[in-house]
Amino acid sequence: MALIVLIVSLLITALSVAREREEGTFDQLLVTPCLPIEILIGKSLPGMMVAVLESNVIILIAIFWFDVPFRGDYWLLQLAMVFFVISAIGVGLMISSLSTTQQQALLGAFMFMVPAVILSGFATPIENMPEVIQWLTYLDPMRYFLVIVRGIFLQDVGMDVVWSQIWPMAIIAVVTLSLAGWLFRHRTA
Repeated sequence: MALIVLIVSLLITALSVAREREEGTFDQLLVTPCLPIEILIGKSLPGMMVAVLESNVIILIAIFWFDVPFRGDYWLLQLAMVFFVISAIGVGLMISSLSTTQQQALLGAFMFMVPAVILSGFATPIENMPEVIQWLTYLDPMRYFLVIVRGIFLQDVGMDVVWSQIWPMAIIAVVTLSLAGWLFRHRTA
């Protein structure tokens, strides 16, 4: 679930501002009476809606088709999902703000996505990675969300465990969205 949601939310948002630059409508966006934060919210809402809808479809498929037991709190998982998606959208908007063309945005998204998946603990436990690489994993929102998904699905973890994974994703979201907002306004096409 984490991998598919990361891919979709990252790609949708990474291509959004780059598309505006490529089509020549980026300058029109800058002269609108909207604040850069309002424009970025408008660019991120489609990715957020698609990712949350997609995550619910994946949850249903996991439970009813693959018989994965769901032992935790559904609404706690949805709360964590929102923080994960916002952090992924922040990265996507930052990549999009740095890109001039959609092709650059797509390559930038994949340049983030591949290390993010490898460093998340998805395939290799983080404890087995070299210590320097383990420190890099703290910058990866998927690292935190995988702990939440596994914990809520299989172990019925509570808010104490989930909160310890949510707040780092919130910091990643604040930093990346702030940087994306600044780049959106100050980067020339």
